[in-house]
Amino acid sequence: MKESKSMLYRFLPQLFLRAPYYSFTGYDLSRLPEVLQEQAFRNAVFLASAAFYALLEKKEFDFDKLADKEKHTLYKYYNRMCFRPTPFGSFSSFTLLHWGSGPQVRLAGSDESVLHLLPDQEFLRKLHNRTEADLPAGLMVNPTLYRFNDVFRYTKSSLDDKGRFSFSLEGIAAVKFNIQLFSFLSSKKTSKNILLRWIMEHSECSDVEAEEYIQFLLDAGAVFNSTQGKVISNEISENFLSLPGWNGFWKNYTMNPLLGEVDLSALARDIGKIAKETKPFVQPFYAALERPNNTGGPDINEQVELSRAVHVLQLLANAEQSVDLSRFIRDFRSRFDQERVPLLLALDPDGGLHYGEMAPSMPDQDILENIPFPVSEEENRTLGWHASQQFIFKLWIGDTLRDPWSPLQISEGDLIKLENHKKAVLPLPQTQALMYRSTGEHLIIESSGGVTAASLIGRFSCFSDPVHQFCRELAAKETTANPEVVFADIAQQSDSHVDNINRRRPIYSHEIPLNVFPSQPAEKLVLPGELMLSLKGDELVLESSKLNKRVIPRLATAYNFRNNHSPVFRLLCDLQFQGVQAGLSFSLENFFPGLTFYPRVCYGRVILCLAKWNFKESDIKPLTSVDNVDPFKTLDGFRRKHHLPRHITIGATDQQLVFDLANSTEIRFFLQCIDGLKRMTIQEYLWPDRSVLSGKKPLAGQMIAFLAHEDNIYKASKKESTTVYGEKQRDFLMGSNWLYLKIFCIPRASDEILSKVIFPFIKAQKKRIKNWFFIRYSDKGYHLRLRIQAEEHDLGAILVALRKKIESSGHDKLIRDFQGDTYRRELERYGPGLISHVEELFCVGSHLAAFALTLERNNSFQLNEFELAILTACRMVSCFFPSLADSLHYLGKVKDRFMAEFRADKTLKIAMDEKYREKKLLIADLLESKELSKHLLPLLKQMSVLNGLTSSYSNDKKMELLADLVHMQLNRTFSVRQRQQELLVYYCLQKYNVSLLARGKSSV
Repeated sequence: MKESKSMLYRFLPQLFLRAPYYSFTGYDLSRLPEVLQEQAFRNAVFLASAAFYALLEKKEFDFDKLADKEKHTLYKYYNRMCFRPTPFGSFSSFTLLHWGSGPQVRLAGSDESVLHLLPDQEFLRKLHNRTEADLPAGLMVNPTLYRFNDVFRYTKSSLDDKGRFSFSLEGIAAVKFNIQLFSFLSSKKTSKNILLRWIMEHSECSDVEAEEYIQFLLDAGAVFNSTQGKVISNEISENFLSLPGWNGFWKNYTMNPLLGEVDLSALARDIGKIAKETKPFVQPFYAALERPNNTGGPDINEQVELSRAVHVLQLLANAEQSVDLSRFIRDFRSRFDQERVPLLLALDPDGGLHYGEMAPSMPDQDILENIPFPVSEEENRTLGWHASQQFIFKLWIGDTLRDPWSPLQISEGDLIKLENHKKAVLPLPQTQALMYRSTGEHLIIESSGGVTAASLIGRFSCFSDPVHQFCRELAAKETTANPEVVFADIAQQSDSHVDNINRRRPIYSHEIPLNVFPSQPAEKLVLPGELMLSLKGDELVLESSKLNKRVIPRLATAYNFRNNHSPVFRLLCDLQFQGVQAGLSFSLENFFPGLTFYPRVCYGRVILCLAKWNFKESDIKPLTSVDNVDPFKTLDGFRRKHHLPRHITIGATDQQLVFDLANSTEIRFFLQCIDGLKRMTIQEYLWPDRSVLSGKKPLAGQMIAFLAHEDNIYKASKKESTTVYGEKQRDFLMGSNWLYLKIFCIPRASDEILSKVIFPFIKAQKKRIKNWFFIRYSDKGYHLRLRIQAEEHDLGAILVALRKKIESSGHDKLIRDFQGDTYRRELERYGPGLISHVEELFCVGSHLAAFALTLERNNSFQLNEFELAILTACRMVSCFFPSLADSLHYLGKVKDRFMAEFRADKTLKIAMDEKYREKKLLIADLLESKELSKHLLPLLKQMSVLNGLTSSYSNDKKMELLADLVHMQLNRTFSVRQRQQELLVYYCLQKYNVSLLARGKSSV
């Protein structure tokens, strides 16, 4: 889908401000003994580490009693509480505000600020397990349960000692009782008493035995109850009736005014007693600090500069699909082609595909010699620079007069060049978040992108009704602009320690529950078992069989889902990014990895990325060596050598620390922080302005602006005819009238087996065999796929005769394996009315390929593989598109698709041009020879039959069918690297037809 010209972002009225608790102007490490006495700082430390807080408490918060390591930890906490805007506990705050006229945002003081407290996710999980009797008695089947043959399979989530979830595929026998049981449970929640009665009625067992079986199902993970936990819920603190005082505690302390200087350690002891928690240092709280905005808002005029900067980022961005998803789509096409497959079956390790698995490499072929196909992106990401990289490289290196340490400035002239070179881009997500901060002189874009603006603020929906409402408004924009699809939030527990940031209130209309016990009603759930996958072109489409709509997954939190190893979760998360230009953040290092220095990049006064330095251990050691008698002087020399600024940061996001390298105390702190590091990344830090104030003190605030457009992105899936599946038999098992064999061998041996074994055998058995065809395949090892149609009572004798033929001919040594399988007709690709005629075409095509191989082996055939392929493809195209203009249109369209598939660069095009010039006289003689075409008469006769049967097809549909038929025939013709050689065939045919058009010929 190309981006519409009208698809322009506009800024929404709201912004989200993140700001450290302390002012950066008061930051002074020598003040730490004084700061340690402040309750706000102690609370922040407690929320960060209850165990470390206990150590400080034991030493009476006396700074002088602390060990150097403990002081160093406090230095880091204090630094973050002054400079780092990322909300973590009460180190920093969040504020929902609106654009204004500037120049300053004045936040509320302690009397109006609120410290929100919720039960920590891990704390809740432990309580669930201890007080199960308190929980609602509801039960539901594991949402990931599905049937595979005679087993019910499902994903079981298990917690390890470190609080991380691991995922395993488990199974329960699909006996009659379990089939009825899981059908009864289906997609609804059921009370335990009802399930007990059902089990007793259907198994004639006692209530004790029924209870035991339910417990077995719970322990096995096949059935969930409320102890499973949830991450999406309107109920934010939960009820525990057996814990007197629990509900009253959260009623009193969910919102705490800062002015009261509440002691969190004391509150933790109180809730610990209520929860009967015996272990020390357990963190019971998940917290967030909210500071309302009293007056002011960022200057709305900044939107003009930011909007133009976002446009630059769009031009610089290179939309890249996840490598795992790209591989999966490729493997899905190979395994299922155009079938509509249940999501859980598609990811089954036996019946489907592994997510993220590598693909085998292919052998070489002479016709492709000296044609350098680009290495696939996942194998080598440094090849084939895109236009944005080339543009930045010229800007960076091309200006020899520029000081190499100075910023790169993108001018208006540069922008025009970039716009002229930029190809059509993917559509933009409906909403995006733009994270930036102001220094007065500059606006620094620190992050931009994602598939929904709600992901950065979703976790705050638990704490703030206005934030929750705004998140729902962001989600509603997607729904309104795309009414034909369903957006569903993915509910997945990943890690006890980080699942707090996964908690949110319902944001989207629907939820996809994975390893959770959802709180949403059944009509709001999209269960994994109802999700179907299919390919539409190169796009993997997810649909709900229950809702009969396409489903677009969303993860409305900032959690890094790539840290999770559940294949279902990972695939759903990757699908979010398909078909949209989600990543707009710019980094020179991503364009040109492995360098020591990257300059600042600016557009006007907006900084797209800050200057950065990467150092190795050998660079760092001299700074921290015990032999360094004057570390200040050494650091000064290091700064001059590498042109380091005075203010820098090390670390990223929640680990960021800021240093003033002109301050001796901070220099010592810096050297302590980098001591022992193997690698170090330093980034320049530009001092904040006074645009965000708390009282009279400025804060290092970070704004999140929200962008949106109203264009439609997602179309409804085209509904297939419901009669397709009943008109023709799809599957033919072993023993039915289609015999399907896989003959594993090396590519070099495949032609020998076809010409010396299979083809003579087929001719010898022609009285029994009604139809046959073969293709070559490389999935799970190179092999020939042979299909033979005969009467069922003849198939056993045919199979025995084939085995004897292989053994008597001595070719059994060439065969590595011999397997039978189910023949699944490609009804979606060819249609039920056409499939039998297509199989007849495959038969005559296989006869042609095998006959040519036989003649070639006897040195009595005039054509090699490539020449036969050129002739065959040309004649097949002419059957469907006899006019030169139509055939040229078809050839160009398919060739362009192949060029995109192989990421064709200039080098490849030049090499293929040279190959065409080398072969063009031979191609002309070949295609103008009527004598050679006589071998193709049976094939072309069947092509004419298909042409007549598809006369009502649209031009595009007919092109797709022809491309499939030509592809299958060339697959039989070429023994290896079929796709590359197929590209070369189309490339040469298009060049030849262009020359015909130039000479005024109307047909071949």
